[in-house]
Amino acid sequence: MLSWLGAVCGILSGLLMVLLYWLVQWPAEHFMFGGEDGFAAMPDWQRALLPIISCFVLVVFFIWLPAKYHKLGIPYVIERLNYHQGVLPVVNGIVQFFSVAIALAGGVSIGKEGPAVHIGATFGSLLAQRNRLPQFGVETLLACGVSGAIAASFQTPLGGVLFAFEVIFLEYRVQYVLPVLLSSVVGMLVSQYFLGALSVFRVSDFSATLLNLDLLLACLTLVLSIVVLALLFNRVQKILWPLSRLPIWTRFSLVAMVTSLAAYYLPEILGGGYDPLVKALSGETLMYSLLVFLVAKTLLTSFTIGLGIPGGMIGPTLIIGGVAGVQVASVFGAGMGIHHELALFALLGMAGMMAACFQAPLTALITVVEMTHSSEAIVPALFVIVLACLIMRLIFQEESVFVSRLHFAGLSHTLNPFKHHLMLHSVQPVSEEVVVLPAYASPEEVKDLGASTLDFAAFRVDDNWRIARRAHMVEALEALNQGPQPWLVAEGDHILMNLFEAVESTSIDKLEDPDSLASVADWFHQTQASDVLVVFSKSQQVSVISRRAMDQFLFKDR
Repeated sequence: MLSWLGAVCGILSGLLMVLLYWLVQWPAEHFMFGGEDGFAAMPDWQRALLPIISCFVLVVFFIWLPAKYHKLGIPYVIERLNYHQGVLPVVNGIVQFFSVAIALAGGVSIGKEGPAVHIGATFGSLLAQRNRLPQFGVETLLACGVSGAIAASFQTPLGGVLFAFEVIFLEYRVQYVLPVLLSSVVGMLVSQYFLGALSVFRVSDFSATLLNLDLLLACLTLVLSIVVLALLFNRVQKILWPLSRLPIWTRFSLVAMVTSLAAYYLPEILGGGYDPLVKALSGETLMYSLLVFLVAKTLLTSFTIGLGIPGGMIGPTLIIGGVAGVQVASVFGAGMGIHHELALFALLGMAGMMAACFQAPLTALITVVEMTHSSEAIVPALFVIVLACLIMRLIFQEESVFVSRLHFAGLSHTLNPFKHHLMLHSVQPVSEEVVVLPAYASPEEVKDLGASTLDFAAFRVDDNWRIARRAHMVEALEALNQGPQPWLVAEGDHILMNLFEAVESTSIDKLEDPDSLASVADWFHQTQASDVLVVFSKSQQVSVISRRAMDQFLFKDR
């Protein structure tokens, strides 16, 4: 069942990403020369006005929305996974979809791939909730949604799978692989069917790349460049995160002014497209040096996202890393054929920058290989990726920018292993079924309980639930053999037993539809009770769970 739901999740994620692509592409093709990346072809005043209009629309949009719908993006997905059992509100996903479309149409320097993760994860969470899946199923479908969305955005199925594990779950979970991989492949196929084959640039003339001293020196220079850019990218955002307390109109107005200024003088850093990287690879000259582009694009993107514009970081990091690779190749450019060298170092830069910012080495490697349809750069790419990640983590103590964002909010990026273990188990193994009787029951109903294998009966007195053991019910029946009892009540032609007076019972609280043992454990922790009556509204089944039964189950399971 999970595999089929994973495929459905991949279809939905792929279709929504196609729709987002069209939503951004349509106004670009009709109002800009050159399509999505054609900001430089627009008149100066129009280009400068576009981000102001876009940010104004976003301000109105977010002021109109309640504050609970303002939480968006990959850190929010991780938060919901760790603290809310992976339940993602649908409205937040819808807000993410339209807000990123508005921002990209206005040339704001963000990417659409990060929002794709939120939207895909929302689909997975919704499917799991509709099918009332346990926590294992919720996490699996959430991973399916993430991988399907990334695969549809880049047409990189393996990259989508690895992204879900390295960036969202922060660990590899083998038991999720098959449905997640199926979702990723289906998402890519949907994207290819509607959009055709996407390719940032093709590397058809790659030959085997051998590591030599010159290449190692160039790669080392590229690693240092990537580390500097990644630090700049991450730390500018960290400086701006405390400003999230400012009103939305203040923060978005700042983004509008800075982006408008950049639009007038540096149009090629606008938007989330790959046009500057394609131009640099094809030998076309930009309006300004690659170094200026790198610094400006890094600062503008980190400034925009740091002030809360709901956009992605994946695409911009790939662009920044690719252009950094071209810049390094241009400096060391006399050794090999220049086209071969530019393409190789663009690959290395893309992989290294993505890995350094998100601490996702395998995702970066496989994504770049799949995007470029070439595996020749794997060895030097591993050198660049591993070294860049190690320097960021060991020397500068930098984690993934998503993890840092969670830590700033006072949240953990990992779930307590014991709590996660509880979340993966349903309550059935520790629950005992209970028969529900009316407070005034006939002796025949009580006899039926005595002949069954159930050990407990529950009844309600003035909206308060009470529970009694079967042995006490049998004792009450045996007392009838000694003659009439004071707790017998005549009701018409029937004689009923007042169970509250007839049997020894204890008061018990009710817990409705717990989704896992974690919910029951939290309830025990809050109430300090020894047992609880669990009611499942869908099946109308009533059970009792004791703290002792939970402890025995956990001890045995270990």
